[in-house]
Amino acid sequence: MDKKEKEIPTIEDMKKEALKFAESIPNLKEKHQWMTEIRGNVIEFSIIIEESFNEIITRTGKELVFNHEKEELYLIAGIRTKKDLPGFTTKSRDMKKLIEKIFPELEEVSKSNLLDAFKKFEAIRDIFAHVPINWRSSELEFDDNPPYYHFFYLNHKWKNVFAALSEFMSIHKWIIDVILTYNRHILLSQELYSRILLGKSFSAISEEAKKSNTSVNEKKSP
Repeated sequence: MDKKEKEIPTIEDMKKEALKFAESIPNLKEKHQWMTEIRGNVIEFSIIIEESFNEIITRTGKELVFNHEKEELYLIAGIRTKKDLPGFTTKSRDMKKLIEKIFPELEEVSKSNLLDAFKKFEAIRDIFAHVPINWRSSELEFDDNPPYYHFFYLNHKWKNVFAALSEFMSIHKWIIDVILTYNRHILLSQELYSRILLGKSFSAISEEAKKSNTSVNEKKSP
């Protein structure tokens, strides 16, 4: 090794290199600011979907569940508890099973498309969360070189930031529509169980339960 290879750059040297790099890229500050906002939006939208999955998985999936410990009958209960919630991939599989149960007439193609959409959503989210930008690219692109190449295993076109963002937003809207459709069906099932078994609407029963709890709490108060 010669002397130059042994030399370790100082902080001042690194600052100069960083400044030289920034000056060589047109509109770097604006691009960086825009990219920061976009990454934040993608992560926030992802959190919204994951929180929706959490609610559905912990509150639906089982019908007419009797809790022997509390001696209570639940018209609808979750397939998991909040303590045993898994990662996003397993949550997606749980969601697929719940949707297939609610809509048994779904064709195999639709079932496959459902899981495929969840996989794409997670993959693009991970790209925005972990992959740096190649600021020297002619268009705004992610760095698809090692060690980041594997992030694009589903679609290498997601290397382009705008292509990835466009598909992410399209899938996000589609998943929201699926969640809303699922929730409407669950509310209908809940209402039917309530009227058939208890002779009252679910909202009326909930209101009575609230009044009962309020009355009990008032009696406990000194």
